[in-house]
Amino acid sequence: MIDVYEKLKKDIAYAKRSYSIKLLYQAHGAVSMAFNLGALTKAQFTELDTECVRKGINNPDIFNNKECDIR
Repeated sequence: MIDVYEKLKKDIAYAKRSYSIKLLYQAHGAVSMAFNLGALTKAQFTELDTECVRKGINNPDIFNNKECDIR
């Protein structure tokens, strides 16, 4: 069985490969919820949050890509 951390990591990677800001927001919500429920440590939360927000939602390479789902 895949643990929550690995599942969220895969979800974020998929959203980034898909150039989907909507999926990144969804993954960010899931990361926050998992942390609030105690399924993630602070270090895991910080890593996933950084991957989702800094390297995802706020990344111009994703946001400005022609395949991005938000225009």
